[in-house]
Amino acid sequence: MSEKTVLIVEDDVITATMLERFCREAGLQPLTAADGITALQLYQQQQPAVILLDINLPELHGVSIANLIRQFSAHQPRVIVITSSPEQYEEHLKGLVDGYLPKPINRQDLLTLLG
Repeated sequence: MSEKTVLIVEDDVITATMLERFCREAGLQPLTAADGITALQLYQQQQPAVILLDINLPELHGVSIANLIRQFSAHQPRVIVITSSPEQYEEHLKGLVDGYLPKPINRQDLLTLLG
């Protein structure tokens, strides 16, 4: 596990590219997955320190990904949800993850959470 590795799980290419850039600017190494299955594979292979997790994803929902990581993994990264639906965070993920960022992403808010 690298303390500088961030797994970005985001199906929107523009948002994912922006998050990658912000992470690199902060000296972090981004890995990107556009769907839930790929995200879990990268998570198992790379053991990132932080996961930036969109909720609405193809293949596997973000809530399911967070649950799987919390229930079945010895490695417990920080999980930060990125969503345009804060109510989904409040309903399904509060207490399960380490925080959330509303879309559109504010660079400084992201860097503060990653800090």
